[in-house]
Amino acid sequence: MTMSTAVPVHTVGRGDLGARLEARSLSIAYGHSVVVRDVSIVAEPGQVVCIMGRNGAGKTTLLKALMGVLPAHGGQIVLDDADVTASPPFRRARAGVGYVPQGRGIFPRLSVYENLQIGLEAIGGAETGQLDEVYGMFPVLKEMAGRQAGVLSGGQQQQLAIGRALMGRPRLLLLDEPTEGIQPNIVDEIEAVIGSLKRSMTVLLVEQFLGFAMANADRCYVIEHGTITLSGKPSELPEARLHEALAI
Repeated sequence: MTMSTAVPVHTVGRGDLGARLEARSLSIAYGHSVVVRDVSIVAEPGQVVCIMGRNGAGKTTLLKALMGVLPAHGGQIVLDDADVTASPPFRRARAGVGYVPQGRGIFPRLSVYENLQIGLEAIGGAETGQLDEVYGMFPVLKEMAGRQAGVLSGGQQQQLAIGRALMGRPRLLLLDEPTEGIQPNIVDEIEAVIGSLKRSMTVLLVEQFLGFAMANADRCYVIEHGTITLSGKPSELPEARLHEALAI
């Protein structure tokens, strides 16, 4: 994708460099089983922060808790200066948190356009130009606006899921495995969009592919068995230890 022909992506956000997110000694449990324990991470405005780890390490569980889909078992979640640990997902969305879940979560029987319109719910239905901005980032969504979302390819559905989240003009975008099962050309398009989103929001993404994470992240956290074992700028992380932590 050549970003020079797209509508400028930075206008999608709410006019600043994004929100600051901090998890402080966060623990998450399923019933009596604690699966994420004492995790502390920070995502600063204008950064792309990546959480990496093997399948089952706790990455998706952590992201769900940051969005409020799962309750915190202990610790705090702070958005800018506000403690949102007990806030439900809709309040976090209204505060500027966008969420693209693993599996995309689109509505297959609704049209592409209707799926995008659902993204406006986070801001009370106000469309102030972001539809054209999303179409500029992902032109295929404009071409297929009237089609049922279920007929799109996996990569196109991922673009739709990201576009829907951006319709709410988030200040913090949570992305769970945005490249999973997607053809390489669409991965390149998503990578270009993620890079440009730093102009207007903070991006926190879960990613399993080391190359994608290293190319796009300002800071990385590696989670193993529910705890953070490595963190730092990509250039600071020992490559051999990374491969060991991510090996299947």
